[in-house]
Amino acid sequence: MEARKLLILILLIINLFVFGYKVHIYPYDLDLNYYFNEKFEVIIIETDSLYEYNFLTGQQYSKAAIYIPEENIIITEPFYVLKRLNIFRNTIIHELYHYYLTNYFNMNYEYQEIYIEKMGF
Repeated sequence: MEARKLLILILLIINLFVFGYKVHIYPYDLDLNYYFNEKFEVIIIETDSLYEYNFLTGQQYSKAAIYIPEENIIITEPFYVLKRLNIFRNTIIHELYHYYLTNYFNMNYEYQEIYIEKMGF
């Protein structure tokens, strides 16, 4: 598992220079019209294609984004895909909640999913 995390980090660094993934920093680059109790910054990496998303994360296309707690980053499918499916805002807020609950409440993943679902994201 540790090797996979290292591989993801190395691939992200290489791909940022070679493929030019779009890097966004919440809250500066995204206006979600949603506010958390704490102010924080999160790096969000938007992949260029669904294939690259799957390659980097190992996730199926049905999982639109993933928060990687060890790196404190969010990796998403291309924004145009999320917007076309009308899930852009909810997906980003969902993953931001994972960041928030992990870093400010040290809540485990299973409880996070229950909490976020009750919040409507």
